[in-house]
Amino acid sequence: MDKIIELLKYFFFGAVQGITETLPISSSGHLIILGEVFAIEQGNDLTFEILLHMGSLIAVIYFYRKSLGELIKNFFAYLFKKDPEKKADFKYGWLIILATIPAGIIGFLFNDIIAKYLASLLTVGIGLIITGIILYFISKIPKGNKEKADITWFDALFIGIVQAFAIIPGISRSGSTVSAGLSRKINIDNALKFSFLLFIPVSLGASLLDIIHFINNPIATKLFIPYLIAFLAATLFTLISLNIFINIIKKGKLNYFAGYCFLVGLAVFIISFII
Repeated sequence: MDKIIELLKYFFFGAVQGITETLPISSSGHLIILGEVFAIEQGNDLTFEILLHMGSLIAVIYFYRKSLGELIKNFFAYLFKKDPEKKADFKYGWLIILATIPAGIIGFLFNDIIAKYLASLLTVGIGLIITGIILYFISKIPKGNKEKADITWFDALFIGIVQAFAIIPGISRSGSTVSAGLSRKINIDNALKFSFLLFIPVSLGASLLDIIHFINNPIATKLFIPYLIAFLAATLFTLISLNIFINIIKKGKLNYFAGYCFLVGLAVFIISFII
């Protein structure tokens, strides 16, 4: 019975990662909160969290596989053959690369520092409150009408800079980047697509940087079955929550998530001074 309960615990962690990765409520923040509730052996180099993010990454790639495949194909078609019909996707590809740079630099330089000093309930509480405030104000602004071809270099860089702040636990990556896109008057569909296509290189880069630590960590072998269950749960629930998030945001209901983030953030902020 104890083994079953332990496996369910890992499934629950994976499910929470999957749900919170795409919803604008901070996956890293929720994992830290759960870490205070459940005693799960994760190792000192965030091996478990790396694995969960890989599950979400695979789910997002699968969800956007057609758009991603077409973008890559058209990007290189213009790069090598100068096909004028592919120029728009060539530019779009460079915009995603540009938007990836700020988070890449911040992550490379400060990821260990943030993991060591900011992975706390206090940080998560403050981060969730900030996320809630951002989502509330963004939900009140008029909808923009910028299409994919209208996205500028400044738009992409602005979204990328905002995404860099999401390395702080409690600050939602999807919430921040979608909000940044909407604030630049990009329409909802394209703000969503740009946000999640941007997630792919950022998450892939972070995973590649940590893959050696993951492979060499003895905990990964010791807990192979629990880790596998958590990984599959993260993949499945990322797909489910991605569909939910897209449907909700298209209805202009970001304020739902704003209220959730603010209330949970306030509760976690208060609890951080008690325990």
